[in-house]
Amino acid sequence: MKPLVSCLLAASAWVALLSCASLRKPESSVDFVSQVKPVLERRCLECHNADYVFAGLRMETKDLMMKGGRSGPVIVPGNPDQSLLYKVLLLGHSSPVAMPPTPEGTFEEEKKLLQTWIAQGAEWPEGIQLVPPQNWPSSR
Repeated sequence: MKPLVSCLLAASAWVALLSCASLRKPESSVDFVSQVKPVLERRCLECHNADYVFAGLRMETKDLMMKGGRSGPVIVPGNPDQSLLYKVLLLGHSSPVAMPPTPEGTFEEEKKLLQTWIAQGAEWPEGIQLVPPQNWPSSR
C-alpha cells in the first residue's frame, strides 16, 4: 500500500507542477523594428552615432553594436547579464557610466524590453539601420 501512496503523491505533484507551468504566460517574441529600434534611437543614438562617437561606440547598425566600443562588445546575444548595453541601464544615476546619462534614465518597461530582446538572441533584421534623433525628419 505504501508504494501506491508514494506513486499517487508523486503523480499529484507532477500534475500540480504542470498546471502551474501552463498558467504562466509565455514570453512573446520581441519585435526589433517596432519595439527595440525606437528605444535605442531615442535613448542611445544621440551620443553613439557617426557624428558623436561617445566611448568609441557607434550603434547605427547590428555590426557596429556587435563590434562595440572602447569597452568591447555591448551585446552578448542570449545573455543580458553579460551585455554591457543592459548592464549600464541598471546602474544608478550616480554612477558615471550609467546610461543614458539623463536623470530619468530609461523606464522599467524599456529595460525589461531590452533584457528580453537580448535574452531572445538580440535578433536584428538585415538592412535595418538606426537613425539618431538629430537626423529625424521634423514630421516624425
